[in-house]
Amino acid sequence: MIRISYAAASKFKYITQSLAKINDEGFLVIGTDMLAIHIMSPDKTTMAIVKMPPISFDEYSVDESVNLLFRTDEFNKVVKRATRNDDLIIEYDVEQEALKVSLRDRKTGLLRQFYITAHPDESFKLKEPSLDFAVSFGIMADDFKTIIQDAKVVGDTIEFDAEEEQVRVHSEGEEREYEWLMKLHDPLLSITVSEPSRATYTRSSLEVATKPTGAADNVKVSFSTDFPMKVEFTFPNGEKMDVYVAPSL
Repeated sequence: MIRISYAAASKFKYITQSLAKINDEGFLVIGTDMLAIHIMSPDKTTMAIVKMPPISFDEYSVDESVNLLFRTDEFNKVVKRATRNDDLIIEYDVEQEALKVSLRDRKTGLLRQFYITAHPDESFKLKEPSLDFAVSFGIMADDFKTIIQDAKVVGDTIEFDAEEEQVRVHSEGEEREYEWLMKLHDPLLSITVSEPSRATYTRSSLEVATKPTGAADNVKVSFSTDFPMKVEFTFPNGEKMDVYVAPSL
């Protein structure tokens, strides 16, 4: 039996929106000790991993682990229907090979149910990249989102250049240019630089990583010269989401 209940259904949409932007399909791993989602873009430039321990849920009843290939776009459509009063309930129907996703109003008890195709795929194994980064900095989620929105006005790529205790963000387009020199406490919450580094990423790829900012307070960003960027979100109930973005070379 699999039955999972999550109270913050309306906040979960910030995560599902990001997943649906990356790919229409992804892998859902429902284990006895963790729920995880793994998704990669068709061009393999963007990857996201979501991890949610049982403590994140109001109810977490999982008798046996299952790995599922499911439609992230359809799942996102359901979660987007959630209001602030809705609990999100996830069950797996083995016979129909489908996720039963329910939205239950905590005040009225009204229950809306949706079925999403989810095929078992035991060949999939959750793996995370093992990367050593030269630069890591913490920043408020809203400030990270501002970087991407500002750059959108100017160009299609964003360059990050870090040394000592500062990170220079730069973008340029036809007759336009944008720059933000970020320093510790202005607005960086923390910064570690083991060696000066510079890398450029497409603005569209980083834009995907801004979706979860609506549910997270802080963001940790890590990169190295011409290396993938890792954007880490930690949410109030112990949920984590890591987004990896390949550099634009």
